[in-house]
Amino acid sequence: MTFRAVLLAGGAGTRLWPLSTEAEPKQFLRLWGTTSLLQDAWRRVRPAASRVCVATAERYAARTREELPDLPPGDLLLEPSRRNTAAAIVRAAVVLGRESDEPVVFLPADQTVADPEAFAGCLAQAAAAAAAEPVIALLGVRPERAETEYGYVEVEAGTGPRRVRRFVEKPSREAAEAYLRGGNLLWNAGIFAFRPSSGIAASAAAAPELLEACRRYVERPSAEAWDRIPAISFDYAVMEKSSDAICVPCDAGWNDVGSYRALRELKGMDAAGNLVISDRPVVVEGVRDSIVAVSAAGALVFPFARESELRGRIAGAAGEGK
Repeated sequence: MTFRAVLLAGGAGTRLWPLSTEAEPKQFLRLWGTTSLLQDAWRRVRPAASRVCVATAERYAARTREELPDLPPGDLLLEPSRRNTAAAIVRAAVVLGRESDEPVVFLPADQTVADPEAFAGCLAQAAAAAAAEPVIALLGVRPERAETEYGYVEVEAGTGPRRVRRFVEKPSREAAEAYLRGGNLLWNAGIFAFRPSSGIAASAAAAPELLEACRRYVERPSAEAWDRIPAISFDYAVMEKSSDAICVPCDAGWNDVGSYRALRELKGMDAAGNLVISDRPVVVEGVRDSIVAVSAAGALVFPFARESELRGRIAGAAGEGK
């Protein structure tokens, strides 16, 4: 199944401060090896897709071109400022829909997968489902822990692609533990596939003002027109209002890398349960189950048990907002 892809690379990733900052966001981090998360995402999807575009903020244009020298200039979808995923996805659907109605897969550029081949198969399966009928397909991942920072999607019982029953955003600890025991609630990976015509129709029904603002921007691009697009996620604006979505379960070792806890799952910990990441020697003594992150931007020592409090604390310490 052929499909086009759009890598969403406009976020700041400030939940991983001081490793990730407004000037050097998460997608450019080299958390292991010599390649960035953006380069890894590009290399995963490029062999499977007929075309790969990258949606990012204008301020990251030069850096993105450095990271992806093979990216054609016309496939870099620049945004005057950060407006969340709905603006990026719907704008791209309008642009790509003018060329053809071949399915498009939208995926964040700052996630990781352990099995790229299986992941490519999941993307192709989602694109095939979206090509077969006018629906939006998304990838769901079976929970590995009671995660309260992820969104969940409840699906019908069965195997293979299944109809979506409802979306659940960042549940309580008790609810997440129940979801872990159940079999029909999956992590929402934030990866969507649809024909442009289907995505535009769903946006017209769920968020007509969003669609109209994106169309106006495509017709006459300007910072003012961009700022009129509602700053909202695609999940909230469109998916949660959709009555016709399909979920493709994906078992490819997916990880969001959206928190230090997720990063600890990938990188491991010391004997005291600490995640220690530093670009210089650090001695850690008398600290347990904590984040110890040091970079040129600053230092962070914070207990994992209170990681949910980090967003507000980091914004103040770094002088930045999400």
